[in-house]
Amino acid sequence: MSARITLHCDRAARYAVCAARLQTDARTVAEAHATAERLGWLVRPDQTTYCPHHSGAARPRPPAVIQLHPSTTKETDP
Repeated sequence: MSARITLHCDRAARYAVCAARLQTDARTVAEAHATAERLGWLVRPDQTTYCPHHSGAARPRPPAVIQLHPSTTKETDP
């Protein structure tokens, strides 16, 4: 079984919200927030998160999925 922590951009306008999200395999919310901050996301003390575009960061958008803990099992050819 696997779990995923997904962070969503909390930017909202009158008739829309930002669709940006960051999916991680982080084991804790704190780990997901730390990774997001390294990628240009803004994480406020009240736990709201903003994507690089809405955080004011001058970086390109990060990939949608970040793998923090790659699987250690390897498949072998039959």
